[in-house]
Amino acid sequence: MAKRLLAIVRGERIANKSAKGKPAYARMKGLMNYIAYGRYEDHPSFALKASPDQEVKQRGLWLDHTGKTTSHEEALRWVKDKVHRYGYEYTYQLLLSTRYGGLAAEDFNHVLQQGSDLSGVHEWRLMLHEDTGNQHAHAILLRREKLSNARYKEWQQQMQAELEQLQTERHQERQLETEIALETAPEQAHRQGWEMEL
Repeated sequence: MAKRLLAIVRGERIANKSAKGKPAYARMKGLMNYIAYGRYEDHPSFALKASPDQEVKQRGLWLDHTGKTTSHEEALRWVKDKVHRYGYEYTYQLLLSTRYGGLAAEDFNHVLQQGSDLSGVHEWRLMLHEDTGNQHAHAILLRREKLSNARYKEWQQQMQAELEQLQTERHQERQLETEIALETAPEQAHRQGWEMEL
């Protein structure tokens, strides 16, 4: 029987080039809009050119590699600058998913930091989603050149091992908290019964 994974890290490499070979970030803009807001067709207000006071709610907050919150516009500007001003030719879009959830955005940032020596990427944008059955985070990382397949696989496996370890630790912590709460609940109820004023 196959081992049941507690966490998965998978990704996609995207070339930041137009059909004519020029730097382009349009595909990244579309991807980041999807990550932030979901599918285009799920938001009729996009198609109807909603008034500025009709704001479409984001699925989460963009965080940078330090954990600082950035607006969607700032995240888009960061990617555009990386592609057009600094010549980053490749984007890695990662999905970090957990079976039981309960991780904080800092945990996902930690996982990406653990892989940064292998990837050579030390800054990214990350968005945590908790609006589906499995908690997951999307990360956008850019490089000037692409990683070899072997290096990418090593990077992915290192991050997956780290995410799996964090998922195990957080799951065990929650189980222990639940056990303690269940053990102390009858004791507290008993004490409250004796403290009742008649």
